[in-house]
Amino acid sequence: MWDAVVVGGGLAGLIAGIRATQRGKRVLLVTEGVGTLFHFSGIFDYGDVEGLRHLPKHPYTLFDSQAITQGKHFVQEICPEYVVNDRPQSAFNVLGTVRQGDLMPRSMVLPDPQEQGVFVLLVPEGLKDFFPEIVADNMAREFPGWQVSVKRMQVDALQEWTRLGKSVTSIDYADIWRSEEGYRALAHEIDEIKRQFQDAGRSQGKIVVVLPSLVREYFDASRTKFYRNEFSLPVLEMSSFVPSPHGRYFAEYLKHIFTDLGGELMIGARAVSLKGELNSEGHAKICQELVVRSMGKLMRLKGKKFILATGGLLGGGIKVGMARRSIRESVFDLPLFIPQEWSVPQFLAPQPYAQIGVETDQFMRPLDPVSGQVVWDNVHVVGRMLAHWDPWTQRCGGGVSVTSGYAAAELI
Repeated sequence: MWDAVVVGGGLAGLIAGIRATQRGKRVLLVTEGVGTLFHFSGIFDYGDVEGLRHLPKHPYTLFDSQAITQGKHFVQEICPEYVVNDRPQSAFNVLGTVRQGDLMPRSMVLPDPQEQGVFVLLVPEGLKDFFPEIVADNMAREFPGWQVSVKRMQVDALQEWTRLGKSVTSIDYADIWRSEEGYRALAHEIDEIKRQFQDAGRSQGKIVVVLPSLVREYFDASRTKFYRNEFSLPVLEMSSFVPSPHGRYFAEYLKHIFTDLGGELMIGARAVSLKGELNSEGHAKICQELVVRSMGKLMRLKGKKFILATGGLLGGGIKVGMARRSIRESVFDLPLFIPQEWSVPQFLAPQPYAQIGVETDQFMRPLDPVSGQVVWDNVHVVGRMLAHWDPWTQRCGGGVSVTSGYAAAELI
């Protein structure tokens, strides 16, 4: 029997699995697909934590400030390149404008805008959906004391792609930079930039190379160290766009950490049924086993605790049929909070459907919204499946996922 079965392989589920295995628990993580973590930009947003904790039923009301801080430092512990500060930090997004974030890699953190220097936007040829002229103009507006120049780079490995007009994604380029050949080509290009500025007599100011498609070794799931030597100029990464190399490599990185600690991973498994009984008080049920279908076979997974981290509406954890009444949670058939109106007509306004999810008690056990009673005594709900929050307008998606996943692992 497992100490915990984690259902869902997104950010909250992986954080829960890693922390529980780190604590010496026997953990199985079951996931049907790759999860929405592949859309991760590389930056964690926590939002206005203290303000959100005063909103009725927001997930942050389940945790004190210490629990939220512990989650932040746990991310830094398992990924040391992430920087934890008391105040938000700033990074370039893929349009060249500045966005704030609460937890990001040090290679994304922008320099002081009061300084003076030069940004060299290094643009790989053929990069899909990237518009260097727009990006450079935005960077110049955001950093008026800095000069911005654009340097285009051809990559031998993809010359045939660009000749045929085939688009190259940031994931394609990130793969190339992580090869020995790609690293050498990139290092050579950066050396050339440094030499050109020195020859022009502009070596006194700060020169920073900005690259839209680099993911440094802190997301290296294979543990190879192609960036063992620093480049000759500082390199600043931009946050990712979809398809996201940061999301892909971060998901793989977390999975490797989980399995290295002794956790077991089952990919491509879909929950089909479960078995439970009433607890000793005769109220909440206790889940005894979860039945999943994997590679055409049914498997019975027995666990002491179960963590539900299937990602809500976007992650597929909540299924919506043609009729509104058919909306349901797909694993434990948990009762859902559903607002009376799902949407509002105002463009970019907060949408009520974002609040759909499972209400819980302070231990993240699912509640019946009508009776207020715990439904499953040994099930903990984390991440996007929690009700009463909006990751987009409240900008707290990473914070809620990390905090709830970490806190659930502490209950195993």
